[in-house]
Amino acid sequence: MSDHGPTVATPRSSAGFTLLEVMVAILLTGIVALVGYAAARVSIEARTRVGVATGASQAERATRELLRDVLRNLRAPQLPGEPGFALRDERLSFTAAGAGPPFDPEYDWRITIGPDSGGLALRAEPVGRASASRVAFRLAGVTRWEVRVLAPNGADWRPDWSSPRTTPRGLEITMWDDRTPAGMPLLLALSPTRTSIVEDALDQ
Repeated sequence: MSDHGPTVATPRSSAGFTLLEVMVAILLTGIVALVGYAAARVSIEARTRVGVATGASQAERATRELLRDVLRNLRAPQLPGEPGFALRDERLSFTAAGAGPPFDPEYDWRITIGPDSGGLALRAEPVGRASASRVAFRLAGVTRWEVRVLAPNGADWRPDWSSPRTTPRGLEITMWDDRTPAGMPLLLALSPTRTSIVEDALDQ
């Protein structure tokens, strides 16, 4: 018979957590919060980039449509001494017969597009009548451009054009947003028309 009395087991308290369990819980909570923050930040940055890219794309498309519209209405000089199509130092000048907004279609417009300190600027003045307001603004989504023309009877693209009596056969415009090309080059077929009034005046 043993000399020791009966052993009584002390029950472990089921309430509360050990220090180790609390530290593990805090660590896991921190990891989950960190992962959630990183995911939210990536999502916000992605939405921001998509928004910027979408805005730039819309601005670039609007500029292309504007250029197509005014150049589609290109006309040759009709009066003696009236300037014709000209391209020099990336500055393009021509006369458009009417055109859509922001130009009043009741007028012909002398349009000049070229680089300035803030990007690529368009300026237009009504031809013949002075009641219409001048138009001036910068082309959205474009900071610079490269322009080449195709002569009516040639196959070479030229960076300048100074013949007041003829219109080039084609026009190639490459637009840039800083160092990034703004889409594919814009290729336009022009009408190489001649105006007999101007030719007669220049031949005299």
